[in-house]
Amino acid sequence: ASHRDLLPPLPPHAMFTTSTADGPTRRHRIASRATTAASVAFFSLLGMALRVSIARVSKDASFGVESTHAGALEEASHHCRSGTSGSGFFIQNALGCMLVAMIARHKRSMNEHLSTGLASGLCGSLTTFATWMGETASMCVNGHPFQAVVSVVSMLCVSLCCYRLGHYVAGCGMGDEPRCFDDLCGLRALLARGPAPAGPGPGEAVGGRGGGAKRSEAASSQVATSSEEAASKVSEGDLGSSAEVVEGEGELDWGLAIDSSESWHEPESPKDVKLSPVLEWCIVVLALALIASYIGVCVAREYSAGLLDLPFAPVGALLRWYLSLYNASAQKACFGIPLFTLLANTLGCACNAASAVLVHHAGSDIAAITIAAVSTGFAGCLSTVSTLISELRSDSIGGLRVRALYFLLSIGLAMAVFAPVLAVAPC
Repeated sequence: ASHRDLLPPLPPHAMFTTSTADGPTRRHRIASRATTAASVAFFSLLGMALRVSIARVSKDASFGVESTHAGALEEASHHCRSGTSGSGFFIQNALGCMLVAMIARHKRSMNEHLSTGLASGLCGSLTTFATWMGETASMCVNGHPFQAVVSVVSMLCVSLCCYRLGHYVAGCGMGDEPRCFDDLCGLRALLARGPAPAGPGPGEAVGGRGGGAKRSEAASSQVATSSEEAASKVSEGDLGSSAEVVEGEGELDWGLAIDSSESWHEPESPKDVKLSPVLEWCIVVLALALIASYIGVCVAREYSAGLLDLPFAPVGALLRWYLSLYNASAQKACFGIPLFTLLANTLGCACNAASAVLVHHAGSDIAAITIAAVSTGFAGCLSTVSTLISELRSDSIGGLRVRALYFLLSIGLAMAVFAPVLAVAPC
């Protein structure tokens, strides 16, 4: 008999099923990918709403990047100088970088679809690389190259600091495994904390001089004393009246051991904490309420441009998220540089620049508003600063030289797209 004949026969149901020992089936992968895409699209609406709302509230604030007058290079500057402002990207980028750091720190505790939706959908759509580079290119065209460099460096420093602040806030100011975090974001540990232990009574006051020093000296040397030696020290008054000798152990019981979790009545935090499904649904309901509030305000104020921004937001966010799936395979061939994040930011800048030209050729107000919505909604959500800062903070792309190259390459490609278009754009 052959070797195949010696093998045990397969059961009938195993002949028509796919083995799942090496991972999920194709159907499960498609369902999981579709759920993640829906989460990204949903939270991109919230990020878009927050970005537009912040821009409307802070529209009178230039954040130091307004350049409507002639610059130092007046002769080389463009004949029509449009005003620039940081209200469309400054607060949004800072807030998005802080939020993405908080989400990244607790990513393992969240549902995979929720964490991806919050990071790529919410933070990616809240921050915008295209608007930032568009304002920077306008400053260069207006004859303010030095101010443009200061704007780029300042926004980079603010974004990096906000990312670090978000990482610190997410850990409650503690280490890598904060004790305050649980499945209800710290509420369970807060409610389970018992009352503080009562202090020593009048007869238990620590008296004598040198008692604390002798205790710390004994703890550091870890030398066990006998009960006779401890009793003699108590009789000599060196340890005070509160020291009691523990028989058979040769140690002193002070009754002040408050530096342990048992005495604080704090439960030990598990290593792998998962958010409660109730809390995850609360996040989704809160996001839905904020989106509905934004739509209601836009309808009440007849702000049609804000309403038209929403349909384009999921398209840009989904395209960026889909491109990011290929970063891992492309980084090996591109010296660690996230090629597809770079491509998404460059495409967002190109779309934003094209909208700046097409809006002057619009035949009606509706067409002009639609073109502007494509720039704000699609291009703004296609480009991202939160992902850029996260990658610059990550060790996966290499050392400082590779990170600097990645950032300078992002800026250079954006300027190469914006500058020629803005230079020939009509006033």
